[in-house]
Amino acid sequence: MSDEKDNVLAEMDAAAKEAEKDLSTLDQAAVETVARWWLKWYTTAGHKRLGRLLVKIAKSGAKK
Repeated sequence: MSDEKDNVLAEMDAAAKEAEKDLSTLDQAAVETVARWWLKWYTTAGHKRLGRLLVKIAKSGAKK
């Protein structure tokens, strides 16, 4: 692997750890609900498509 790719992956790993910390501060019942939904759908719809759905919902809520 190239150094640049290694750096990108390391940054993504660090961001994932921060996201995990942030997730622990949210309503855990809501987190568990979304996690179960994700588990139900990710093998057939894929992570990227599910992520796009959640971002779309978040963006539409932010506009209100």
